[in-house]
Amino acid sequence: MRIVIGWVGAVVVLAGSIIAGVAIANATVFSASAFARDYLTSLADGRVDEVLALPGVDAEGLDQRMLDPLALDTFSWELVGDTEDDGVHRVTVAFTSGSTSGRATLHIERVGTRLALFPEWGFARSPITALSVTTTGDERLAVGRLPLEIADGAPAVFATLTPGVYRFAHDSEFLTADEVTIAAVGGETSVEIDIVPSATFLDAAQEALADALAACADQHVLFPTGCPFGYAIENRVASEPEWTISQLPRVRLAPHEHVGSWALIGADGVAHLRVDVQSLFDGSVSTLEQDVPFSAAYRVGFDGSAVVLAPAVDSADSAG
Repeated sequence: MRIVIGWVGAVVVLAGSIIAGVAIANATVFSASAFARDYLTSLADGRVDEVLALPGVDAEGLDQRMLDPLALDTFSWELVGDTEDDGVHRVTVAFTSGSTSGRATLHIERVGTRLALFPEWGFARSPITALSVTTTGDERLAVGRLPLEIADGAPAVFATLTPGVYRFAHDSEFLTADEVTIAAVGGETSVEIDIVPSATFLDAAQEALADALAACADQHVLFPTGCPFGYAIENRVASEPEWTISQLPRVRLAPHEHVGSWALIGADGVAHLRVDVQSLFDGSVSTLEQDVPFSAAYRVGFDGSAVVLAPAVDSADSAG
């Protein structure tokens, strides 16, 4: 009898130990917070494929090109809270990437049982932040190390992972953009990347403008073809008109008809005309010296790495 009682006691103690072990495991290794830790570890390590395979991750209907480890900046994280309401755990995570920091909440729920003892978890709310991206000046940009194109610069709504830090920039020979950092913390957010001419572009456009106006000045006519200046004379022209550019405009560049095209606008300068004229009244000949203000406007194009200009308005419209 004592042996039987001893065995029964041992079984009770073993069963109690197993139950206690399962309870401890469910509260730690197999808890909602543990699921969040696994998710965040994979995300911070750039293992995006593993993250996307987790239950409840849904990016349907969104542009998924940013679901790429090249787009995501590295970050550190710490769980700072776990509250449960009606079966849904709200796990709060604090994260930092460089000078950017924030907090996000992961909504996690039980989705099944593992080995008949341990809970399986998934997302009650997909950890996807919808990020609307708009560009001005060009369709091309980079997010992290990932090159992107936004068709016509129009808003494209991307799926991004929560939490996540995304750094947008543009740096090419002729264009540049200040870096913009976005922290994805859930819900919806938007960003506009303002892509502007670089110093190289401005210098090249200035040189191209000087060349174009010099070519205009080489035309010995009162209204040089395709040029922003000209001058009407009532008397008879008695010599070849001679043009010089006495004040070269400083270029101003602005986006043109569609994203990625540029125009040179409002470039005010002064041309100088010298020509002999014969009076229709008495036949006398005199030399006309005349400053002619003008405003230059051109469409900007590229020939390899060279900037080329084409008149944006008819020369007669600009002549003074």
